[in-house]
Amino acid sequence: MWPQHEQALEVFLACTRQWRIVAGMAGAFYQGIDATALHSTMQMMRVENQRETLALVHEIEAGALEEINSK
Repeated sequence: MWPQHEQALEVFLACTRQWRIVAGMAGAFYQGIDATALHSTMQMMRVENQRETLALVHEIEAGALEEINSK
C-alpha cells in the first residue's frame, strides 16, 4: 500500500459499522457508507485533507460494494 493511501484505509476501516443496507425479499443490498458518519469519522480522526481522503475512501468503497453485492 502506498503511504498516501494509508489514512483513507484507516478512515474506511473506522466506518465498518456505518454501511447503509437495504433489505428485502431478494436479500440485502449494500448501498455504501453513511456519508454523515464518514464525515464525522474524518473530523474525529482530524483528517487534514478531507476532500482528497473522501475521494480515496469512495474508491475503496466502490471495490468493497462490488465484492459484497456480488454474493
